[in-house]
Amino acid sequence: MRLTSKTDFCLRVLIYLQANPGKAKIQEIADSYGISKNHLSVAVNKLSELGYIHSTPGPKGGIEFNKASANNTIAQLVKATEEFDIVECFNEESNTCTLSPHCKLKRMLKRATSAFLAELSSYKIKDLV
Repeated sequence: MRLTSKTDFCLRVLIYLQANPGKAKIQEIADSYGISKNHLSVAVNKLSELGYIHSTPGPKGGIEFNKASANNTIAQLVKATEEFDIVECFNEESNTCTLSPHCKLKRMLKRATSAFLAELSSYKIKDLV
């Protein structure tokens, strides 16, 4: 399983903010990881929308970790930022593959994804640091 850059960046932001309490600037975080501020901004917007961080606009603003999200699981964040339709050949109505009614690939991948998320459910956001 490979996470998208957006999910990776969301996790990096949460790690940074917990390791460096207080307000931080997006550019500061981008510089610390050597990644694009623009790409990181997309992750920051998503984290703000989901309530994982507080964002204050303006020159004296910044972002900071929302301590109320510390006990959310890593799986909750990953589910909110990832698409898990790994293959597109599945027909939800008939529970079969449109290419072959005998294909069980989608169900196998769905079970593997569930196991992946179950493992991530055992870790909290606060466990990142």
